[in-house]
Amino acid sequence: MKKTLVIMCIVLMAMSALFAQGAQEAAASNEPSGELILYTTVKDAHYDITIGKFNELYPNIKVYSTYGGAGDCKARIQAEAANPQADAMFGGLQYADLEAYGQYFEEYVSVNDAKMQEGYSNTSGKLTFHDIQIPCLVVNDAQEAELGIKVTGWKSLLDPKLYGRVVTANPTASSSAWNNLQCLLTDFGGWDSPEAWDYIAKLMQNGLVVVSSSSIPAKSTFSGEYAVGLSYEPQVVKIIDGGDTSAHMVFWEEGTTSVGFASAIIKGAKNLENAKLFMDFLQSDAGQQTYLDAAARPATTTKLEGGSSTMVDLDTINVKVADTEALAAHKAEICDKWNTYWAQYGKN
Repeated sequence: MKKTLVIMCIVLMAMSALFAQGAQEAAASNEPSGELILYTTVKDAHYDITIGKFNELYPNIKVYSTYGGAGDCKARIQAEAANPQADAMFGGLQYADLEAYGQYFEEYVSVNDAKMQEGYSNTSGKLTFHDIQIPCLVVNDAQEAELGIKVTGWKSLLDPKLYGRVVTANPTASSSAWNNLQCLLTDFGGWDSPEAWDYIAKLMQNGLVVVSSSSIPAKSTFSGEYAVGLSYEPQVVKIIDGGDTSAHMVFWEEGTTSVGFASAIIKGAKNLENAKLFMDFLQSDAGQQTYLDAAARPATTTKLEGGSSTMVDLDTINVKVADTEALAAHKAEICDKWNTYWAQYGKN
């Protein structure tokens, strides 16, 4: 009898173990898995931090990416519309992109969208906003001293001593350069202001240099190739925090505008559910922390700890609100006009 009970206990224990193993395997099989393919404007440490944190939550999702500028990523998505080769565009999107590219993105609102600050929620149904960038000037200390000038804003860039020494990315292709142009147009009365376009003509005539990539203006100004670069806060903060103090940030005395950046799911994404999880993550507290850790300004209302001491207190600068809807609605006209002015007044 005792022997029978012992055998029964052993059998029951074995069955329990098998049941527990089966339950674990069933639970594991329900965990998100597969692939997530990104076209991204985010690179280096920030990309690694973000994907690392995402994979802590979803270790069975393999993330693959192709890096490019915002213009390159959008052009690729448009060209592949009939057979999408990626699931989402990570970074580099703004409200102004909806008119030209909105048709190439899926409608999806993150479960964390309600956490975003006013003005950075997904009102379009397609753009998942996650960080707020502030355009800025980066000024080389040695060249500023050598030239005997003080760079304070737009008007100071017209100093003849700065001829050929001011560099920007192309605002018709680069999202960060477009933000600088939005700031300029706001400061001088709007996208159709004669005063704004008169200033642009004068800036071009003062030897403005236009380069292909948004990373070049800051890097080349720190290296001393140029005296002033039109850039954006996170990139400059990262360079300074990395130990290079040969240049400093300047926020336009005429006014500096803040802009939201977003990601979106590509229409026809083959890994749609994983792309949705990624959008949810970007607006989660963990995802937003990656922006703060990368010297960017999160869009969330959640109070996060950390960030760089190099980042300025917004109360210390002249912040203006840009009419992003009007600028977005007229982006094609603005870009056409920029190209026309460049052909007429630009440095060849």
